[in-house]
Amino acid sequence: MISKLAKAQESWFFKIIFAGVAVSFISLFGVTGYISSASQNQTVVNVGGLKTSQSAFSYRLNKEVSAIRNIAGDDFDLTEEMQNAVAENILKQIIDESVLDKSMMKNNIHFPKAFIQQILFSRPEFQNPLNGQFNPEAFRRFLSTSGMSEDDYVAMIRRLLARKLLITDLVEPINVPSTLVNAINKMDNQRKSFKYVLISPENVKIERQITDDEVMQYYTDFGEQFMIAEKRDVNVLYVPNDVILKKYVLTDDLVKEYFESNKKDLDQPEKRNVMQMVFLNKETAEDAYNQVKSGADFIETAVKLNAENANEPTLGVVEYDELAEGLADKTFELEVNTPELIEVADSWQVIMVKEIVPAKEANFEELKPEIERILSEENLYDALRDARAEIDDATNAGQTLDEIAKNFGTEVIEIKGISEETLIDNAPEKIANIVKSLDFNENVFSYGLDEISSAEEFDEGIAVISVKNIIDAHMPEVEEIRDEIIKLWTAQEKNAIAKETAENIVIDIEDGSDINDAAKARNLETYRSEPISRNETFAGLSASDISDLFLAELGNVKIYEKQGNNFVIAVLSETIDYVSNEADEQSLSEVEARARNSMVSDMIENMLKSYANDFKIEVDYRRAGFSE
Repeated sequence: MISKLAKAQESWFFKIIFAGVAVSFISLFGVTGYISSASQNQTVVNVGGLKTSQSAFSYRLNKEVSAIRNIAGDDFDLTEEMQNAVAENILKQIIDESVLDKSMMKNNIHFPKAFIQQILFSRPEFQNPLNGQFNPEAFRRFLSTSGMSEDDYVAMIRRLLARKLLITDLVEPINVPSTLVNAINKMDNQRKSFKYVLISPENVKIERQITDDEVMQYYTDFGEQFMIAEKRDVNVLYVPNDVILKKYVLTDDLVKEYFESNKKDLDQPEKRNVMQMVFLNKETAEDAYNQVKSGADFIETAVKLNAENANEPTLGVVEYDELAEGLADKTFELEVNTPELIEVADSWQVIMVKEIVPAKEANFEELKPEIERILSEENLYDALRDARAEIDDATNAGQTLDEIAKNFGTEVIEIKGISEETLIDNAPEKIANIVKSLDFNENVFSYGLDEISSAEEFDEGIAVISVKNIIDAHMPEVEEIRDEIIKLWTAQEKNAIAKETAENIVIDIEDGSDINDAAKARNLETYRSEPISRNETFAGLSASDISDLFLAELGNVKIYEKQGNNFVIAVLSETIDYVSNEADEQSLSEVEARARNSMVSDMIENMLKSYANDFKIEVDYRRAGFSE
């Protein structure tokens, strides 16, 4: 078995395995509040005694959620149906993994640690590109990136190997009968033409007008969707980060103090632009030295004599402290364009100074912008904390926002008409980003009239909010929204008529009427598609719709409801076979490969199910977070 697996390691199967080894199903939601933190050790999945706890199930959800949040954001809205679908998929993964683990135990399949290690060490992505040896750091980075532990990775490899032995190797040698290949090829090349009718609410004519009573009824029944949301007017004290930094960090005294304290580090020492050739052989190094000393080009000599660093024979511009002991002294004693041969460690080196950059004493005015940047990065957090504390102390002491703004050299901004449902888009430019944030809206609606919020941090500064006016949510008068009600009623009437018309046409055809007559009776046009294959479409039908249509027999009617309550009613008109008796070999080969892949996929799924039948499988959906 081990020798067989060792050969398989070089196969396409392993290339596919390791190409996608870190890919897992990414859940689309956070699990905070989705699964109770209580009783986390209770079993969610039990496969023949192999149990998965509630905490392990929760961990798999939590591990995956961060990836999707980076893409979709924290505010991604997830329906209960989507939550259940994601949870079901993860449960299926756990069951499949447990079935493989139990099947390995039952069939006494064991993969020695040394064999797993051999696979791990052979992977190029875990090897040092310089020497081809296994690089533990690369492996640790992979585990960190994929959110796996070493035990998780080893378990995954064992399952992939077991899947190959127990399932894949048994089904992949499958042969597809030539009769089936020819039948599929015939179906692929078969073309069909369809008669169809399009029914769209846009084209529906309403024979009557809405009555006043119906307007009032709609106002009563659907009034909530016309509700005018609560709106608020607020005063905002906004203190930008740069103002805060200038007040607490970037004072002239603090900047000067930093300069004086770090002057030694800020002074620029002498630097030298150094050329370097490295050789392991002394004789070759002496030859290179003599050639350069005689006027030969340094870089050309390095390439010609195959220096170890021939691709880049230079150290660049370096300081004394950046060079190794022995090399530094010689380098900084040399005159410009004077080569020197020295021994460094186990190598012989030819060095030559191309340029000397003199030492330079630090200048305060030149370095002031950079010092301010450093101080800003290092002290912004503390400055924001101090500013918040000062502002909160001032509001608690009874100071107004205008008084606090004056102390910070800024001003209070008035913003009107803020709603919980929509973010404000007409705020002054300097606070536009803050006002558009959900945190800002939440603060606005967290305080009562004339209350002042605490100082809150945003990406660009600190904001304090005072609520000055509240306009409660209210229903508009019926006449104010009569046009909107009529628009809503008209759309619903058209949708209802379109649906009724489509259903009646289908009934007529099923009762024996021709589609042309059924459409004409309702002043609708009948269309006919060009002969199409299974891979083509018409009238906006999806691939699954076309597949369904191709299964329909002559006389059968199909109806498809598309987006916007649009309907397509279709019947088979003509079937055309284009396949000759002598299909080309390449086409048949492609059909055979496609058929084999499909059959292998189905057989793999069925074999996994057959192994699962050997064990009692229990799933507690309630503990997995399902409400029912």
